[in-house]
Amino acid sequence: MTGIRSNEIARALGKVDEHGNVAEDLRAQILGQLSERLNYDRLYQAAISDPELRRTKVELEAALSNASEARQVVFELFQDLEGFSLEEYKPFADVSGGLGRLRDFLNVALRDRGQRLEAVGEHLYELRDSSPTPLARFTDDREKATSSEGLELLGLDHPIVEESLGRARATAPEDLGAAVKTDDGMMGVATWWLVEAATQKGERRSFVMPLVLRDDGTRVPQAERSSDRLFALPPAPSNMSPAGRLEMLHQTIEPTLQRELRHRGVITDEGSFTAELLAWIEMS
Repeated sequence: MTGIRSNEIARALGKVDEHGNVAEDLRAQILGQLSERLNYDRLYQAAISDPELRRTKVELEAALSNASEARQVVFELFQDLEGFSLEEYKPFADVSGGLGRLRDFLNVALRDRGQRLEAVGEHLYELRDSSPTPLARFTDDREKATSSEGLELLGLDHPIVEESLGRARATAPEDLGAAVKTDDGMMGVATWWLVEAATQKGERRSFVMPLVLRDDGTRVPQAERSSDRLFALPPAPSNMSPAGRLEMLHQTIEPTLQRELRHRGVITDEGSFTAELLAWIEMS
């Protein structure tokens, strides 16, 4: 294992100090088993009192056995080391897209209250209404939030965001729908579901699943992979009646959803799951 490679892993695990060096607690975790039972001073003293070195030999053999076990532990810990690359994790560190969607959501969610989120500088925003004084000041930069008094960090756990998300999730199903005009002539319905599953072992999974079906009930996986584009299409009149929507939901969409979740292993005989409808877009 090279020093560069171990430093990369330490950085990925957050095990570096302020100077970029591998933290001592990580070294101890890796190397501790090699030395915790190998006391050199005690071995030297035992050798003096045991001229034939019988006890010393036994302790050395035990220490070597411990070292061999520790070596195996380290090997298993880093057996996939050659395939490790920080470059693969960089896309997950880019949160700018998610923050942009969060700001867009807030502007829509706060509109019915006569409020808006207004950009006033780089990474700086103000919550405003009709009064000249801002209601609050935000930033999506964590360092700015911690170093500036009166500047709140904008994120999913902020009370305003949590309250807005709660109101959005409480929207009645009949108010979730919209209709758009597609650019490829496809007609059907796209839905998004919040799926939460639990196993008997207590493991939990939570994810958003898009489901796109044509008018005849045929599923379109390719459209699901690019389903976000539907939100940018122009609005169009709906061709479905309320009764037609309910029929498609219960007779086609929900059975297709259950089959897909069972295929993915989300639905099992031992576990449980819930699926909440988040959005409905009709394509015409």
